[in-house]
Amino acid sequence: MDILYYLQTFDHFIIYLVASLLLFGLGTFLFKWLTPYSERDLIRAGNVAVSLKLLGKMAGLVVVLQSAIRSSINLIDLAIWALIAIVIQVVLHLIIEHVFTRKTNLAKEVEKGNVAVGLFLGGISILVGLIVAATISY
Repeated sequence: MDILYYLQTFDHFIIYLVASLLLFGLGTFLFKWLTPYSERDLIRAGNVAVSLKLLGKMAGLVVVLQSAIRSSINLIDLAIWALIAIVIQVVLHLIIEHVFTRKTNLAKEVEKGNVAVGLFLGGISILVGLIVAATISY
């Protein structure tokens, strides 16, 4: 094992880590910005449904970012694919949520603490993230 190799590439690890965390923060911010209620306040109040939904969104983003990291050939490639994937993830989540909200307002159900709805929407975000991640793997 050549420890010198790992020491020489450690800066790449740090750069990709910081870039990925910033992209994760951007994706999470977009999701929170589009949410009609304060997730932070509701989670502090003990709303498990909101926590599950947000956790699912974040997990879906991580899956997408993980795929972008593995598939990228450089930092610019990572940023481009991650941004595309984040936008696709957010748009698909909004579309799917709209499809399921034709007869009921799922956002209000989650806000009221409906754990089943929060878990369902969080799970949908993870599943969509897996699909999006698979499409950017080349």
